[in-house]
Amino acid sequence: MDNQLVGFIGVGRMGGPMSSPAAGRRLFTVCFRHQSGCREAARGAVESRWLDRPREVASIAQIVLMSLPTPTIVQKVALGDQGVVQGSRVKILVDSRRQAPELPSAVGQGVAERGITLVDSPVSGGVAGAKAGTLAVMVSCPKPTLAQVEPILKNLGRLFYTGEKPGLAQTAKLANNLLAAAALVVSSEALAMGVKAGLDPNVLARHHQRRKWAQQRHTGQVSTFDPAGDVRFRVRDGAVIQGRQVVR
Repeated sequence: MDNQLVGFIGVGRMGGPMSSPAAGRRLFTVCFRHQSGCREAARGAVESRWLDRPREVASIAQIVLMSLPTPTIVQKVALGDQGVVQGSRVKILVDSRRQAPELPSAVGQGVAERGITLVDSPVSGGVAGAKAGTLAVMVSCPKPTLAQVEPILKNLGRLFYTGEKPGLAQTAKLANNLLAAAALVVSSEALAMGVKAGLDPNVLARHHQRRKWAQQRHTGQVSTFDPAGDVRFRVRDGAVIQGRQVVR
């Protein structure tokens, strides 16, 4: 496994730092699809090559990882005319995007027609976790496939195997996000109560005896009441949970 060539498509905000811990630990060589401004992500790799089309990556590597921004791009990169399915070597496709659980089923069926196994593997932990290699990596795929990808994915963080059915990992991710959002809301309300009573919010957050993950990860947001980019993601997750989001 140490010498196995692994493709990585989508080295942007999350994909770039996700590739760095794995490459830095010399567990795989990364083959990048060319993206303007993302070459910094190749630093630390044992070897890197820049290719213009997903099928070129999939013609070099047997395992290809994707970190892409939208469902439409995921489908195009995986199943399009120049997509991963057109590659001559790829056997396993790992999709790390957070999305509605229905999409992995559709993509999984499409790649399976070409003899490729999809690994549904959304991650949690943000850019900071990606840079540190401390992501929570939720995985659903056949168990024999898990044995093949585990030595790679474990370098991104801690793995949580959710089962064989495509989409199960996405459901686990949504459940995780729902719990995190609820904790963040409750933490914010508690701090608001303390601030109205005259407490310093930083003191309250730092010394709360039952301080949990949400306070640890979002202390800056909670203390300043700044939602940053999280509200957009929470609204999207809520729509997916209620079945109102159209996958496109």
